Amino acid sequence: MDLEPHTWLMLGKYIGAGIALGFGGVGAAIGMGNAAAQANVAMMRQPKVQSEMLRTMLIGQAVGGSPSIFALVVGLLILFVSPANPELVGGNYFAAVVGAGLSIGFGAFGSGLGCGWPAGSACDGVARNPHRSSHSTQSMIIGQAVAQSPSIFALVVGLILILTAKDGTDLPTMGIAMGAGLAMGVSAFGSGIGSGKAAGGALDAIGRWPLAYGVTLRTMLIGQAVCETPAIFGMLVAFIMMFALGDLSPGLLGFAKVTGAAIAVGFGGIGPGIGSGLTAAKACQATAARPDKDTLILRTMLIGQAVSQSTAIYALIIALTLLYVVS
Repeated sequence: MDLEPHTWLMLGKYIGAGIALGFGGVGAAIGMGNAAAQANVAMMRQPKVQSEMLRTMLIGQAVGGSPSIFALVVGLLILFVSPANPELVGGNYFAAVVGAGLSIGFGAFGSGLGCGWPAGSACDGVARNPHRSSHSTQSMIIGQAVAQSPSIFALVVGLILILTAKDGTDLPTMGIAMGAGLAMGVSAFGSGIGSGKAAGGALDAIGRWPLAYGVTLRTMLIGQAVCETPAIFGMLVAFIMMFALGDLSPGLLGFAKVTGAAIAVGFGGIGPGIGSGLTAAKACQATAARPDKDTLILRTMLIGQAVSQSTAIYALIIALTLLYVVS
């Protein structure tokens, strides 16, 4: 498209900022609502601990709202940080800021949604065992912190895209910028949800079987680490696109090549991220109920997660093949 530099500049700002917070705010709002909903149910069961319950709910909501703050920061940067040479702005800048919006928008969506499950389960745990509320609160914060790491990966990629936006217009460069944002954001979406599901299962287990706190927390952290794998794959492909990719075919073919790689590793990571989280959640509950069988349960969880992650590996292979093998 033959557009004026100012038109490219404003199109990028409007669309990029809208995507960043439009998607980035959805998950956090749902997650914070889930925490409040579970707190009300728990309050009905145990009204005498309303102060501890309210404290746990508010802490969980505060931490769970962080991904939307990341999205807000990126949105504001897109709107108010102008390129060094506005008169040279073209489609490359537009693609960079839209890619940044895609990265943090989808990444914050998944992490915000994921943080709601441990917060809700922690409120339930306080009602079940008020005298061990500190265990529930501490585990909630740890679980939420890990569930937020995909949104932090997405924030990093988004900031790099904004700060390294190139002048001019050419389709391969536009594809790299949008592809990097899409690969990172969509892969982080599934990992954030899966990691949150794992933490939610662990917090539910700690509330029901508080004596197994230590072994349950260990299982949760290992399970969450595996859930992060698709987001790491997405970040790897995004970095390859931004910093280590050779010359691409000119025109639409180059654009299609990097976009296809981004779609593969991004959407290919959603299922493994969520699936691994479901496995980890049940493993945490099983470990808390039968701590004497923790080694067997942990081994079963890791085998199950490894098989679930195989499709993310297949997607990564396709993405790397598109980037380096197919001409």
